[in-house]
Amino acid sequence: MEDTARHAQILMLGGAGEAPAVLALLRGRGDPRVRIIWDGPPPMGAPSELDGVTPDRNGIAQALRDGGFTHLLDVTHGFAGQISADAAGACADAGAAYAVLRRPAWTAQAGDRWTDVADMAAASAAIAPFARVFTNVGRALLPGLAGFRGQLFVRQTTQHDAAPVSANMHYIFGSPPFTHDNEVALLRDLGVDAVLFRNTGGAASDTKVTAARTLGLGIVMLARPAAPAGTHLPDVQAVARWADTL
Repeated sequence: MEDTARHAQILMLGGAGEAPAVLALLRGRGDPRVRIIWDGPPPMGAPSELDGVTPDRNGIAQALRDGGFTHLLDVTHGFAGQISADAAGACADAGAAYAVLRRPAWTAQAGDRWTDVADMAAASAAIAPFARVFTNVGRALLPGLAGFRGQLFVRQTTQHDAAPVSANMHYIFGSPPFTHDNEVALLRDLGVDAVLFRNTGGAASDTKVTAARTLGLGIVMLARPAAPAGTHLPDVQAVARWADTL
């Protein structure tokens, strides 16, 4: 066990909200050695540490080989399906072990008006009966809702000047964290009768779900891409326990 621990080396892919905490936890332990690559802009003061790595299967596999990494820890966003698939494939190519942090998915409770959908076509069909819908699906997915005839209110956490996809779409700007009470007030003020959310899961960002539940709104939940095979870790504490085994 001690010999394995001395030689365990982790390449971490960051991008999810938990990534800074995971990095701090692993760095604080001092062992095993950890290097970070960010999927997207890194947080302030935490740049990517491997220059020139192309974040696809071949690029990640080469980084694993060049750095002698024994493990890859995927802490990217739950909807970043392609990079997770590439990371798992890269591990298979390079002979490294793959682990991924994925928050437990949100699930319906008794009394919810809840509909699970697998893709944006199903999401568009599910919200069609409603008049006013609040969503957080992100601008890249909005073209899939272009056929919606009601009013669509789209959360944006980064300020920008981009025009909405259609005249019935309205951007609602705000910065997290969002409390339950604030979410209830927002949904009530907008007068929505349904919400459409990506099922990012976890307790840290479930206030929009609990707010919709409190107001008795229709809830349409877009499923995450399935995580690749490997070691699945539900939270930062599970990462700590996993690191103890290395």
